[in-house]
Amino acid sequence: MSDLNPRLLIIEDHAAGPLDPEVLSAHFEITMVPDRTTALIQCANAPDRPSWVLSPGTGSGSLLNNFGDAVVLVSSDGTVTWMDERFAALKESLQDQTTSWCTQAPISTRRTHFHDDDRHWEILRAPSTEGTWLCLVLEVTDERRHQLRIQAITSAGSKLLHLDRTTIASLNVAERLQLLERQIVQHVREELRFDNFEIRLLDSRSRQLELVISENINPLKLGEVIYAREEGNGISGWVAARGESYNCTDVQADPLYREGLDDAASSLTVPLRLHDEVIGVFNIESNSPSNFGHRDQELAELFGEYVAIAMHMLDLLVVERFTVSEQAAQNLLTDLNEPLQEISEVTRELEGDQGADTSLTSRLAAAVATMRSRIEASAAGPQSILDAEQALHRIKEDEQIAGRRVLVVDDEEAIRSAVGRILDQLGCVVTLCENGRSALAEFDRLGENAPDLVLSDIKMPDLNGYEIFQEARDRYEDIPVILMTGFGYDPNHSIVRASQEGMQSVLFKPFKTDQLVEAVTAALTNPV
Repeated sequence: MSDLNPRLLIIEDHAAGPLDPEVLSAHFEITMVPDRTTALIQCANAPDRPSWVLSPGTGSGSLLNNFGDAVVLVSSDGTVTWMDERFAALKESLQDQTTSWCTQAPISTRRTHFHDDDRHWEILRAPSTEGTWLCLVLEVTDERRHQLRIQAITSAGSKLLHLDRTTIASLNVAERLQLLERQIVQHVREELRFDNFEIRLLDSRSRQLELVISENINPLKLGEVIYAREEGNGISGWVAARGESYNCTDVQADPLYREGLDDAASSLTVPLRLHDEVIGVFNIESNSPSNFGHRDQELAELFGEYVAIAMHMLDLLVVERFTVSEQAAQNLLTDLNEPLQEISEVTRELEGDQGADTSLTSRLAAAVATMRSRIEASAAGPQSILDAEQALHRIKEDEQIAGRRVLVVDDEEAIRSAVGRILDQLGCVVTLCENGRSALAEFDRLGENAPDLVLSDIKMPDLNGYEIFQEARDRYEDIPVILMTGFGYDPNHSIVRASQEGMQSVLFKPFKTDQLVEAVTAALTNPV
């Protein structure tokens, strides 16, 4: 092969491609090289000889100028013996930094980074001919900024998982949830730079995706639901069912897209994962087409991992509170059962004694019955009012609220009935509804004749507390609404959502009669 024949450097990963080296050998001097850096060194060692490089990323290119990065040859004394057009176009300060590092860095060092204004550079070097270094200068500004965003999101996610103990010690579950959600919204805006988004959590039993946080995304129409199914439930349903992210570049052309943001053009939806289980979705939307790239997806998935863990920890807190409270009441009932039984027996013996004070024995019997009733009510948890039976004997009509119309919505008959009797004794005109649908029917029946107060449970089979709140406010703009929940349990995060829109107050079951009376009186006499 004549020295005048051009040389073809084939990067080994490309050798299995469509171009056969044996065919090319008739026209080129073939040299196999392991990577781009080695190819550059080969070219640099004979800069005057025609050389071509065949690589898997760029196909064939000529000489050093076709590598896409700034290239320079530096002698041991720091003299630049050759540079390509890209290196020549760099700022003089960056050129000086590169050549200085190239000759002064320890022999074993092959890589460094420079920061110049708002731009980031990676410098690679390899020995060329004796005493000469070949340096590649790559701009990595986008990559560096992406890494900084990853670090910021990791830091933000860590903060979600480590809320300050002194801050949350005095907060109930709903208030802790509200604090967590404020932080999530803040981090999504500041670190992810998304303004239009929603987070939905998956109900493991119904497979329904319940809205938790929404910023600028239109809510579903009343009664509409999204399930974790691949068909008929939009992109969020598809993502929850498949456990895969979905980048919708054009909502108009995508049959899976379901209306959310006004004038939306593109969306990105990622699953919220806890280990291998999908527990929800994080949906982001934009008014610009093709607005989300693979890096946006990577960042959203990363932050989603922290959101999933934080939400799961909060759910564990709620379940633990419910379980501990219920178990404590059961233990107390067991511990007191024997002494209560003894007191009852002594009371019966005293009642048989003709010389005993009958008023005293009656009071003892009533006290035992009251104690047993209250402990049993505590053990029943959110299905009871702690002192309802006893309180009914002392409650009198309150002229401040007598005649006011109250709509009570709860699927638990015991609670619904107890609340109704207490309010009735206060003089309120009470309507009882056994579920959300019956409440909507009552709204329809009333028309413009609005009730004075709506008191609704949060967790019901058909509609949740926020939906009742939303429907009441849509029909009657300033109507006060009180929500009730068991031990702070709020699977749909109705409390946070309704609080942001002016909800009156929250009652945490099991509550006492005085708490109910106080909340209702305040709502009817001092509406927000």
